[in-house]
Amino acid sequence: MTRATDPKHAARLLLKRAHVSSAPVDVDAIALVCGAAVSYEPFDDDLSGVLIKRKTKIVIGVNSAHSRTRQRFTIAHELGHLKLEHQGEVFVDQTMRSKSVVMKRDQTSSQATDAREIQANRFAAELLMPDNLVLDAFSRVVEKKAKVDSSELIAALASDFGVSAQAMEYRLTNLGMLMPR
Repeated sequence: MTRATDPKHAARLLLKRAHVSSAPVDVDAIALVCGAAVSYEPFDDDLSGVLIKRKTKIVIGVNSAHSRTRQRFTIAHELGHLKLEHQGEVFVDQTMRSKSVVMKRDQTSSQATDAREIQANRFAAELLMPDNLVLDAFSRVVEKKAKVDSSELIAALASDFGVSAQAMEYRLTNLGMLMPR
């Protein structure tokens, strides 16, 4: 994997370019830095988001019915496809009345069987929960209490970073800060 296709490296570069130094990361602003407009639309429940790439415009469509934490992860995920320059399935999205290139998250994205989806998910985690910021927040929470329950820790950090408890649990586990359940 080259530095350009490494999700961690790509996310760090983007965070630096967007001057992000604290949580929660403003993914809508980062999308603008990338030249992408974010549009919240009432998609079917099983569709989290789409990335539409045109020669002159990039749009990230996000399911307006999903929770804000899910929407934030979706935006970060679609930014991952964009910044990692993924080539994916091409859909002609009739509902948007446009013949655009659309890359859709499907069931394989949550099952982690498609390398591009795994990379986009990793990019999203790195973007929303940068390891240095997670380590700092983790230390602050642990310093406040002598004994912290893992569920309490996950909930506190998830709230600080604007992500779901599940996303934070995965992140802490992947960073070696939490033992898998």
